[in-house]
Amino acid sequence: MTRHRHIRVFTISPRTREVDDYWRDICKVAQLSEQSGLTGVLLFAGNDTYLEPWVVAQDVLNRTRAISPLVAVNPVYLHPFTLAKTIASLVRLYTRKIYLNMITGTALSYQRAMGDTLTHDERYDRLREYIEIVQLLLGSTRPVTFNGTHYRTEQLQLFPGLPAPYAPEFLLSGQSAAARRVCAATGATGLQMLPPALDSGLADVSGMHFGIVSRETRAAAWQAARALFPENAENRSLLQLSMANTDAEWKHRMQASSAHNAGAKDGFWLQPFANFHADCPYLVGEHAFVARTLEKLVQKGIDTFVFDVPAREEEFLHLSRVLHLSGICTSD
Repeated sequence: MTRHRHIRVFTISPRTREVDDYWRDICKVAQLSEQSGLTGVLLFAGNDTYLEPWVVAQDVLNRTRAISPLVAVNPVYLHPFTLAKTIASLVRLYTRKIYLNMITGTALSYQRAMGDTLTHDERYDRLREYIEIVQLLLGSTRPVTFNGTHYRTEQLQLFPGLPAPYAPEFLLSGQSAAARRVCAATGATGLQMLPPALDSGLADVSGMHFGIVSRETRAAAWQAARALFPENAENRSLLQLSMANTDAEWKHRMQASSAHNAGAKDGFWLQPFANFHADCPYLVGEHAFVARTLEKLVQKGIDTFVFDVPAREEEFLHLSRVLHLSGICTSD
């Protein structure tokens, strides 16, 4: 039963390309997420993001009263002690939980620019060590000595410590065997993309990432979806360039699926990805259909959702309707 079961629901900061609109859209999504009673907002990190996500996280905490930032963290940008200190500082200032979306890579060209020469699996080994050090620093009152392949510390201690109820939660969206090993070793919540078939496409994860466009009727939902994510030949070319610049297994699998499935089946739609509008599949359909799909996912063990939702009040109103119909409770 999903009724009255508490589920964490995050939205994402919009992938707005216009610099002047970028911050405005993040503020709008944060406001709408709070009004909808959601858990928080995912803030991206990388060479090509316009704003440092931890600066954005503090401003989101300033502007809101209940939601939490889900901050993307790549070890190449931040030492684990600095991350632990930042989390502890924000928790003490705002008395709110911080969530972390752990990532291992960015575009291959950006990795070269940063001097990060580790292989795909080596980056996941580094990520495991990174998470373990952060957990030790935030969860122990004793100095931390750690001897790993990528990190070493000697009697390193965080002052002051962090109250246990505010310990951060780690999410990891990698789809590879290496990513699954990190989840198992650290207790991170594994995320995967929505699969075309729920009965045969779920990995051993408890988190799901996809977009939603829903309306009262199926026809209205598809009309809205195609208006929000139109065909765009130039964007399709951008996707091809992007694919040549990544070693992310999930992204290559989605590209292969989108190339062989130009249409949509049972509401599963890859055209936003194929047209470089989104980095995930979309679920399109009437409220009742989308709500039933969410119920099925929760019954299969999914308790964390990261939704790609356009930064429009109308889309959040429809999302709230779907969550209500599904019986998902997103507030404590």
